[in-house]
Amino acid sequence: MPKLECALADSQIRQFAHEPTLSIVIPSFHRPAELQLTVQSIVDQLKDGLEDKVEVLISDNASNADTVDIIRALAAHYPRLSYMINARDEGGFFNFFAAPWRARGRYTWVFGSDDVLLEGGVANVVNILEREAPGFMTMNKRAANADLSQVFYAQLNSVPDKRFDSFIDLFCAFGMNQLAFISAQIESTEAARKLDAEPYLRTDSRHPHVAAYLEKHAHAPAYYSAANHLVHRVENSPMLDYNAGNFFDYAATFPRLLLEICQKVGAPKDLFERASGYRQVTSYEPPQVTFVDTIFENILRGLSAGKYLNVGHQRVLEAALVHCRSDRLAQFAELWAYNQRLIDLERAAKAADQTLKQAQHAALETSQIFMNPTHS
Repeated sequence: MPKLECALADSQIRQFAHEPTLSIVIPSFHRPAELQLTVQSIVDQLKDGLEDKVEVLISDNASNADTVDIIRALAAHYPRLSYMINARDEGGFFNFFAAPWRARGRYTWVFGSDDVLLEGGVANVVNILEREAPGFMTMNKRAANADLSQVFYAQLNSVPDKRFDSFIDLFCAFGMNQLAFISAQIESTEAARKLDAEPYLRTDSRHPHVAAYLEKHAHAPAYYSAANHLVHRVENSPMLDYNAGNFFDYAATFPRLLLEICQKVGAPKDLFERASGYRQVTSYEPPQVTFVDTIFENILRGLSAGKYLNVGHQRVLEAALVHCRSDRLAQFAELWAYNQRLIDLERAAKAADQTLKQAQHAALETSQIFMNPTHS
């Protein structure tokens, strides 16, 4: 595939005598304080031989001067830290999809600029990659608030390490909640470079990376690490309409993209029903709550925020659900009817509001006649 690249405003690339095992690529866009803590939490672990096996690269998206100053100061302090600064803002997902092209390691780990890695995290990942040689790896995490003063949970999942024959099997076991979090995923650099990223950069989905993982690694061996060195900051996104937008994406936009990739890679037709819908995975048994339930839940959550399905969404979901549990189409029909009812009510409310405004305007004009009577 053509190399995904862009013009750079500045860069500094450290040299390696041999190909690193792992490249940790940190996309950044403003947020200098968070970026500094993230980099320190990772680079301080590069010792006892890891400094020769791990590349750390900041991939900046034309941030403000404060962030650029921090990047240059970090590179001056850490001799193993590289950086590339884009000449312009290329969009949030450009840095994600460009990361394998910027990486020099056999594996690429895109790590969020506001997440943190606890001591032992780098060594654990490198050990697994060298021992298991998976095409794709995902890992457990813990969660804290934005300033890291409160831990919400010490580990997300409670299942042990496991090797899977394919990414599809891993996707079924863990589902979207695990795979949507970018910092928890590591992939083969070579496989990632084979992807045509442009269609993903043009999609409206907020989670194109998950569908891309499926396209890149569908039938490659995958691995889950239960170690929870990774710390995710919750509610730390600067994105407007964050929750409502995510609800609608899970309900309508992402399923359309996922269905296209399922057909492209020959995934099971009932993948939506096989994939876990649990937020926390406690067993490797087939899930009772599936991705279909996640879709239905988020349709309702989206409707509560005034985000409605259209006929295109209806057709996509029906095409996926026809291969799922026998009652799923009937369940969706109820949701679709509720969706249409809410649309009708909103239209009626807008019409009533317009009628009210017209009546108020007429009353105002009438009052002005009485207040300013004309005389013959």
